Amino acid sequence: MLFDREPITSKVRYLLENVKNNFDQVLESNITPRDIRKLSLYTDAFYVVSSALEVGLFQGLTEPKSPLELANTLGLNPVVTEKLCKALASLGYLDRDDKSYYLSDLARTFLVESSPFYQGNLMKLMKKTREQRWSCLVTALKNGPVSVQSGPQVFDELFSLAMAEAAIGGSLQKTIRLLRDLPEFYKARRCLDLGGGHGLYALAFSKLHPELEVVVFDLPHVINSVTNKVVSDSDKIIMKSGDFNRDDLGKDYDLVFASDVLYREETSILHLLGRIRDCLNQEGLLICKHYHIDNPSADSSAVLFDLMFSISGNGGTVYSSANFCNLLESSGFSVVRIEDISSPVSPSKIIIARKVRE
Repeated sequence: MLFDREPITSKVRYLLENVKNNFDQVLESNITPRDIRKLSLYTDAFYVVSSALEVGLFQGLTEPKSPLELANTLGLNPVVTEKLCKALASLGYLDRDDKSYYLSDLARTFLVESSPFYQGNLMKLMKKTREQRWSCLVTALKNGPVSVQSGPQVFDELFSLAMAEAAIGGSLQKTIRLLRDLPEFYKARRCLDLGGGHGLYALAFSKLHPELEVVVFDLPHVINSVTNKVVSDSDKIIMKSGDFNRDDLGKDYDLVFASDVLYREETSILHLLGRIRDCLNQEGLLICKHYHIDNPSADSSAVLFDLMFSISGNGGTVYSSANFCNLLESSGFSVVRIEDISSPVSPSKIIIARKVRE
């Protein structure tokens, strides 16, 4: 024999024999595993784009360059760089002429730092999350939740910038359009933006209602590193630092806005809702914007988000709208309105609740 064959395992033998025994059915079939194959393609495409971001490729192509010029500018391998450019062009992120590659409208809008719609930090956070959490799912399934980074250090500058970019991807605009039609918003004189570190919602509230005083409450390092850069030139936006689970929130608010901060187990959320109620004026409004799981097949992003919480066992929970409303009502609120502002990638709803008169 010219070579030794590895022994065929029982699993391999079963799979091959199963195909052989059903070979006529296989040959006549028109079915394709298209959706299964797409999973791999989406993953490949994500790593192609996120890797290009990491090495500064899109910034490097603000002016057209050949692959060799681009590689020399960024200190990259020219062979791999040329193939990466070809892959990005096939995905619609680059265009090309005879000699050079240049940014497509898609990349220029969302992947160049000078664009107000930049999504690069959100992609970096998504990559970090997949590497630190989703890669541990099998371990969590077998052994229970795994230890991952948690606590205040999670809410670093990258996280705040990513949340800002997520907001400008649609939820900020939809929230403002809703508030434009809310009479109580214009009657309000004081608003608390709870955990609103990037400050964009506070800035938008001030533009919509110039007489409104907005207090942005977040962790000290978030306020100092991020919030201050966005809202420091506004005399109607006040920055307040602390831990909203235990530190003083202030008082006499007509509105409290809470965006994506109430994903927590029931005991914790009831405690926080009680604190929010205490800081509101009589009949003040709590405006909550969160993912909710109301239709698992349609709200797959929220279902996946909820599963991600369980990997680390940090107590995070994504509620249905009905269950969340029950928590509000048991905390001394009456639900006024539920608005669906969801998109295919962000199954968010805004729930407006009024403090019940004591």
